[in-house]
Amino acid sequence: MADTSSRLSQVVQWTALIVIAACAVVIARILPIGSGINLLRSSLAGWGTLGILLFGLLYILSTVLLIPGSALTALAGVIFGIWRGTLIVSLASTVGASLAFVLGRYAFRNSIERRLSAKPRFAAIDRAVTARGWVILALLRLSPIVPFNLSNYFFGLTGIGFWRYVIASWLCMLPGTLLYVYLGYTAGAAAGAGVVTGPLHWMLLLGGLMLVLAVSVYITRVARRALASVAETGVTEMKASTVGTPPQRTSTGAIRTIILSSLAVLMLGLTTCTWFNRGALAGLFGPPPVKSVNKFKANPNGPQFSNALFNEVVGRYVESGGWVDYTGLAAHPQDLNAYLAKLAKAPFAKLGRDHKLALLINAYNAFTLRLILDHYPGIRSIRDIPADQRWAWVHWNIGGKLYSLEQIELMLRSDFADPRIHFAINCASIGCPPLRQQAYEPTTIDRQLQSQAEFVNNNPRWVRLSRDGRTVYLTSIYQWYSGDFEQTAGSAIKFVARYNQRLAAELARGVDPHVVFMSYNWDLDSIQNKPVQGDN
Repeated sequence: MADTSSRLSQVVQWTALIVIAACAVVIARILPIGSGINLLRSSLAGWGTLGILLFGLLYILSTVLLIPGSALTALAGVIFGIWRGTLIVSLASTVGASLAFVLGRYAFRNSIERRLSAKPRFAAIDRAVTARGWVILALLRLSPIVPFNLSNYFFGLTGIGFWRYVIASWLCMLPGTLLYVYLGYTAGAAAGAGVVTGPLHWMLLLGGLMLVLAVSVYITRVARRALASVAETGVTEMKASTVGTPPQRTSTGAIRTIILSSLAVLMLGLTTCTWFNRGALAGLFGPPPVKSVNKFKANPNGPQFSNALFNEVVGRYVESGGWVDYTGLAAHPQDLNAYLAKLAKAPFAKLGRDHKLALLINAYNAFTLRLILDHYPGIRSIRDIPADQRWAWVHWNIGGKLYSLEQIELMLRSDFADPRIHFAINCASIGCPPLRQQAYEPTTIDRQLQSQAEFVNNNPRWVRLSRDGRTVYLTSIYQWYSGDFEQTAGSAIKFVARYNQRLAAELARGVDPHVVFMSYNWDLDSIQNKPVQGDN
């Protein structure tokens, strides 16, 4: 009867694990995890070295405070890549382990001894370390029989020297660190973060992961066998102490079954909620996807709207390459303010398609300039402006109706079926496509958008190819709004190739280039930030 109950418990546990894994996959497919990862990555990249130091400090604190670091280790692979992530985690974990060792030896010795005195496992390890020194330490690091964070304090109670402890810990934690970082990097790539790759890259990536996993498992088994062979040190006692009695196994198995079953039910409920709210969640970490259509028709007999005032503004205060003289504009905002007042009275509903398109692009850019001036010169980036007064702020008047910048952008994306608008609207940042020195006009809007698309897609600030043509670096705009470009050209790469002749030639030769999305530079596109080299 007990065997039947045990088998049933195992079936329930495995079923629960499968349900949990399946739900996790579905949720990962619904949520814009890749966008979230890239948002985090770009934020840290914007901090430069400070971002790396902050991540390292967080890891050190988690080690000292006994917080499991496996998730942070995997996150390092997502954010920093395999090799930089491994280096950062390796250094941070070693520093954290060293601090915990010192605290265990000199600050918390009595309390730790009391806590561990009743645990045969730690007593056995203590005898083994005393007998064999750093060799046992190295084996325990390779085969983590005891929790990593707690063992750091425990080793401070043993007789091992500090520098032997540091060096052995650093070297022997590397395989596990590399494995978790690699797992994080692979998961990030699968979620669509950072790099879009071809089949060959995926084969190499997964092959490398399996190799690292196999090596890690092999090293762990070797370490366990070596530890088991040290019978005279009491490690065998430690192993024996971990073997529970049948009633304990039954109790533990029942608890595990209840926990896994409850978690499976919770995941099913969470997956259901995620599915029914997938539309709203799609824009959680970035712009929501849209289905682009040409909603408006030409209206040659309809009213006209003049953009001459805005033409004066950009002609006077925007330099070649899109660099803006915010200081000069702040001193003389009269034309900009007059244009905004004119927009508030525009007969938008009666305008024809091209008149609407030109007005909305100019309005977006004019509103953004006014937004910057409202906070200038106390900001270095548009993101320094409080979030509730930035893109989601319903404040800007077009034809007597208030809009946010996000709403205007959404209207442009969904109602005009022309992804070239992404190269025309400007977010006052170096990473954003540049402002033109002329306002967009309904009679020339197609030529202006074409010119803008050609400029952006042949400028290394936004698009560049490696020397061998096998890697293409793209502005993050192509990632954030990938669906817009796919609807028009099939993929972002094919859209770029419409304007970049070198990329088009590589595709024609059958090359499947890797795509790397460049970090977005959110610094103001002010003339003070203009590179010395020139317009780029």
